[in-house]
Amino acid sequence: MNPGPFDNLPPLTKSDALRILNTPVKELALSSDYYKAVFHLAKFQCPESEEALINLVKSHSKEPEILLAKRKAIEVLGRMKSKKAIPYIGKNLQSDDPYIVENSALALQEIGCKNIKFQNIIGSLLDNPNHNRRALIQSLAKMGAITELSKIQKICCQENVSPGIKGASIAAIKILTGELHDRNILREYLDLDNQNNRQSAVQDIIDCNSYELLGDVINTPISPFFRLRALDLIWPKIESKVLEFSILDAIDFVLLDDPRKIRLIDKQTSFDDSKTLINELFSTDFNQCYLSLAKLIKTSPHDILMSVKDNWDRFKKDYGAVYFLVILFRYLNVPLQNIEKLGMKLVKHCLDDSWPPYMKFKSQAILLSYKLDLSFFENHIITWLDDELTPNWNCRYAALLCLDNLIDNNQFALNVEEILAGKNDSNQFVRLKTTNILSNLIAK
Repeated sequence: MNPGPFDNLPPLTKSDALRILNTPVKELALSSDYYKAVFHLAKFQCPESEEALINLVKSHSKEPEILLAKRKAIEVLGRMKSKKAIPYIGKNLQSDDPYIVENSALALQEIGCKNIKFQNIIGSLLDNPNHNRRALIQSLAKMGAITELSKIQKICCQENVSPGIKGASIAAIKILTGELHDRNILREYLDLDNQNNRQSAVQDIIDCNSYELLGDVINTPISPFFRLRALDLIWPKIESKVLEFSILDAIDFVLLDDPRKIRLIDKQTSFDDSKTLINELFSTDFNQCYLSLAKLIKTSPHDILMSVKDNWDRFKKDYGAVYFLVILFRYLNVPLQNIEKLGMKLVKHCLDDSWPPYMKFKSQAILLSYKLDLSFFENHIITWLDDELTPNWNCRYAALLCLDNLIDNNQFALNVEEILAGKNDSNQFVRLKTTNILSNLIAK
């Protein structure tokens, strides 16, 4: 089991992790060792790991270190789909710790628990504002808890319910009954001021398989991760003919991420100077970043480059802001010689192996390299198309986007057919793009 691309905790062997969990907290060198041990046991899916995690879940200790590790243990057992852990996780639904309750409900859902008693307990918690009602509703829906439908419907009808809870209720009702009556509400939630609410709306659209809203999702001002995830999870479940757009056009749209085509939520910002606009690229709100990008593209390039240079060290440390900086360089309408040196410095910084492979700016850096230095792009194209050397499918797809443009403009000096021949990518969209390019070559 892979804990994810951002595994930055110091490594532990399975035996080390098991030893730590058998050691009293007071005898540990660091209070965080329990959590670290649980985190690393996620990599070792076996009866020994399962037993150690269940023993931790059974603990009645109130020590903060134990509670934190216990939350993680419940999550890991859920990902392991440990049916043996169901009764012990179920008991934790009555914990005083709302985070343990939330993780328990989500874990039972992951395991596929159909225990009506546990479903009833989760349903009884929906009136308690101290619990994460959105997570509880999502869990009930995915467990198929039809007995709790009336409680979810009651919440959905409340006037002052938050968008996150309302959206989860709409999706849950669709999952449990097959009927979706409030699609327009989910569409409205895509335009809310709060970014978390917009992201939650996308997840609700995914959960209720509302493919009709995909066209609205892909230009919503949120991270491309959420927009691509919606396409990835909904598209395989439907007939492509019902979509109003080509799936490849939709993927292209999200990866190219032109700020002028994003459906911006105007917050009536009056500033237009490059210094302030550049500073706004460090915002955690994607809408604000896209607003600033759209204005920067129309601003004096000289002032922009001066502001970028003044903030260069900040950009290098902020992986969110650097994503938008690469997009800015891609869409600046200036002679290439004016930005080539700084732009390629940015490209090489983003593509450096010290970054985890799944950073969202890496695909943008590939697209920028194609614009600034074709020889650099051609020297790396084989690596960027390799599943093992480039595990992030966004990057492989971005490289294909560039190849496609080279073909269209008759610029390529590469044997594209030879590069793509026999390529059977692990990602469905990369495979589709490859087939599309080869078909276009044959047509020419």
